[in-house]
Amino acid sequence: MKKNKIIKILAVLIFFILLWMNVTSSFDLRIVEKQILKKNYGITFYVGGTGPNNYSTIQSAINDTNPGDTVFVYDESSPYYENIMIDKSIILAGEDKNSTIIDGFRKKEVIFIAADNIEVRDFLIRNSSKNGVGVTVYKYANYVKIVGNIIKGNFLGIFLYNPGYHQKINQGKYLGPNENYIVKNFIINNTIGISLRGSNDNLIKYNWIENNNYGITITRDDYPTAPPSYGNKITKNVFIGNNKSAFDECNNRWISNYWDNWIGLKYKILRFIPYRIPGMFRFNLDWRPAKEPIKIE
Repeated sequence: MKKNKIIKILAVLIFFILLWMNVTSSFDLRIVEKQILKKNYGITFYVGGTGPNNYSTIQSAINDTNPGDTVFVYDESSPYYENIMIDKSIILAGEDKNSTIIDGFRKKEVIFIAADNIEVRDFLIRNSSKNGVGVTVYKYANYVKIVGNIIKGNFLGIFLYNPGYHQKINQGKYLGPNENYIVKNFIINNTIGISLRGSNDNLIKYNWIENNNYGITITRDDYPTAPPSYGNKITKNVFIGNNKSAFDECNNRWISNYWDNWIGLKYKILRFIPYRIPGMFRFNLDWRPAKEPIKIE
């Protein structure tokens, strides 16, 4: 009788812990989305197409922008063989993610982001160098949105990286890249799909992550004073056909992702078991894995 009572108490405690995790996680996600969904009200520059003043390269258009402007890229002149630097708060938008191609021509990063409040959307981003990156979000770049792209054939698909600049700001938080928004991307056939190193409080949501060696890795640098990669929310993504789905050596929230190697898909009776994300000296858990892939458009 006493043993049964203890079991019931433990079951109730576990239930309330899971409920608390879900409520606080959902609340944090809304905060992140609200903070970085900002509109730009500047001039629009056009690349490609047939307009009389349209630019022939994406970088030349970016060079002429001011913060708040938009660069819109037509697919008629695609592919664009460029390695792009964005160091102003602008929107870079493609006409169609299936046909507006930025090709890095196997030279370094395809897109390098080095400023706050940048948005990159609706491109096919491919062919970084052998050890390069499709999209790098670097150092102090916060509130960056990478939305609705196809990112394929790179060493790292998306890389959020603090390279050892470990200054802290208010309440012990590290300088960027933090509070970025990676949503509704198709991240396919990269060595590593998404990698975070020294990057905090990012939202990674509704991405289709397929046929990468690693789907997502979350780590910190080797320096003794290196910042962690904490407080990230990885939710409602689809992991299919990756050699290893994820690796996380820090403390982050994994919520309702679809994992094609979750034991609960094979044995329904075991659906109470969370999905385990391994790390170096610790692990994270996705307590409520999705039972079928989330539809991503």
